[in-house]
Amino acid sequence: MPSEENQFGERLIAAREVRKLSQAELAQKSGLQAAAIGHFERNRRKPSFANVRALSQALNVSSDYLLGRVKSMEGATTAFRGEENLTDADREHIQMMIEVMAKRRSEAK
Repeated sequence: MPSEENQFGERLIAAREVRKLSQAELAQKSGLQAAAIGHFERNRRKPSFANVRALSQALNVSSDYLLGRVKSMEGATTAFRGEENLTDADREHIQMMIEVMAKRRSEAK
């Protein structure tokens, strides 16, 4: 069993490979440098909370999965029934809708 310290890198690799992304593609989707992705995967550096969040969003997995708090990627990716059938464009559209609704709510207060 991998040590807790090595788990992040191994899970990051697993999630990236399931999504069929290269390190460069993941870097572009997450807004991070490809070299940083490599360091995280080899456990040379520990990611900040913001980087964990960016990676989990880019990979469509929960940060709990990447951090080793849940055992499987299954179920860690689905927030809503049928979400696994959505495209990345669908997810971006939904995220924009959530942001608009949150902005309206904060303006109404």
